[in-house]
Formats: sequence, C-alpha cells, structure tokens
Amino acid sequence: MASQTINNYREGAEIYKGDELCKKKSIELLEELCLPKGLFPLEDMEEFGYNREAGFIWLIQKKKKDHVFKQIKRAVSYAPEVTAFVEKYKLKKMTGVKTKELLLWLSVVEVYFEKPTSEKLTFKTGTGLSDSFVASAFELHREGAEIYKGDELCRKKSIELLEELCLPKGLFPLEDIEEFGYNREAGFIWLIQKKKKDHIFKKIKRAVSYAPEVTAFVEKYKLKKMTGVKTKELLLWLSVVEVYFEKPTSEKLTFKTGTGLSDSFVTAFVEKYKLKKMTGVKTKELLLWLSVVEVYFEKPTSEKLTFKTGTGLSDSFVASAFEL
Repeated sequence: MASQTINNYREGAEIYKGDELCKKKSIELLEELCLPKGLFPLEDMEEFGYNREAGFIWLIQKKKKDHVFKQIKRAVSYAPEVTAFVEKYKLKKMTGVKTKELLLWLSVVEVYFEKPTSEKLTFKTGTGLSDSFVASAFELHREGAEIYKGDELCRKKSIELLEELCLPKGLFPLEDIEEFGYNREAGFIWLIQKKKKDHIFKKIKRAVSYAPEVTAFVEKYKLKKMTGVKTKELLLWLSVVEVYFEKPTSEKLTFKTGTGLSDSFVTAFVEKYKLKKMTGVKTKELLLWLSVVEVYFEKPTSEKLTFKTGTGLSDSFVASAFEL
C-alpha cells in the first residue's frame, strides 16, 4: 500500500501501472528534466506517478533493489517506494534512495546538475555531504546500441572496432564472449564473457585480468573510464581506466590506472625501521613507473617489509627477499 504522502498527490497526477510502462514513462520524465536516463534502475515496477502541478513523482516496485553503477563503482539502494520533487536538472526532497559510503548507507536527498552545462551529477545526502560523478555513469547505454551475440561474431566486431580506433587488435584477449555492444552516440562499449580471463602479454611479461564484464568509453586512439580490467603490480591488482596513444603518431601505448598516477619528489627523511618521503625509488606498473614513497617494518620484530607507493597502495614481502 502506498504511503500517505503519495496519496496526498494522487489527485490530478498522471499515474501508470505495470513494469514496462512505468519504466518507459520514468525514463521519458528524466529526459524531460535533462537528467541521465538510468537514474532509476528499478525492477518489477508496479506504479509510477507524476503530479506536474506539485512537481512530485513516485515510483513503487515490488521489493527493494540494490544496484551498482559500475562505471563509478557506487552502490545505491532503492526502497520499494521512491519519491521526489522535481524540476529541470534536479531531484530534491527525495525519499527511498540510499548510497553506501564506507560501511554506512546514507539517504540521498538531492540529485542535480550544478549548471545545465555540467558534465558531473551531484548527489547530496541527508548529512549534508555531497559528491559528484560523471553523468554518463547513469545513462542507459543499450538503447540505440549495436549489440552482437556469440563468441566468434563478438571477437570479429570488437577487433574491427579496435582497428577503427587505431588501437592494437589484441587488447581484448577474451574467451567465450557472450555479448559485445557499442553505443556509437555515447561512445560506450561493453564485452560480456562467461568467466574471468587472466592473460599474460608475453612480450612485456605483464599479467592482465579481464572480468566477466568489461566496459569502456572510446574515442580514436583511446579507451577511457574502463571497468573490469586489472593489471598486477607487486601482489595487488590495479584497475586500468584508460588505454591510449598520446598522439596519432605515437609508437607507444599508454595505460592509466584508477589510482590517478603521479610523481612527486621530496627530500627523504629517515627513522628507525622506516624510510619515508623517499625519492628516486620506483616500482613498475604496466608501462608506467609508480613512485615508492615508504619502505618499512610494521614492528621491529616483523619478518615482512612493506612497500608503499605514492598512490597509497602498499604490499608486504618477506624481508629475506631483499638480503644479499
């Protein structure tokens, strides 16, 4: 049964029933508001209502839906009943939507673009905290996309696309590909394979792991905002978010990880059992060098030595490995 709040706005409202029609009408409304069409990934919707005069909407689904927006790796929970007041570029006074921050679920009360020209969508929680994400992460990419099924056809089409982008044809060594999709308008691709594939690029002796679902935004010479691809450094798997040529004439291909790589150099300070703020020491990730900023024992009695990079990542190894 709908809440009293919804019942207060039923009079004069447009009300739709059934999952398919509710999805269609809610997407049309998001388009009308100039908001991403994938903001309401609800399932088994029973009712969608919109009171235009009051600027109030509601969505009712059979049960709570937890959804992960994969591009930004953000979990959002939608209650059986979701409501909001709406205006162009904005949802406000929302109920029924929560986002996970650390181990806490925080209520989302507003979703909006700061400006009509903004590329990022801002989420504001009931605590006053807010965060912004690329709006494309909330779009529906299957709509209008070229979609192919079956391993042989998917391989052929993905290789053709890499050629079209002037990228190496062996970048996606996936197996048992079930689906390949390309939304040309959004510049978004996805590949779905039966299971994770670990692959070693023998020429550079580098291991790369491909998840069952791989996605990316593409442009000539470049894959960006990638998900589902990781490369191993130390004993850690780092997400690869971009693969690109710096220039059309470049002979080298650049791989960028989700750690936001950067090199900063400061004078080294030394304390017992620890070197910190180091300069001149780096560890290699793909074709990039990551700065090692600390090498230390957690305790004087530790048998393992920890290496920490400038990205915040760290790993520990038996100290004997570094003995003469």
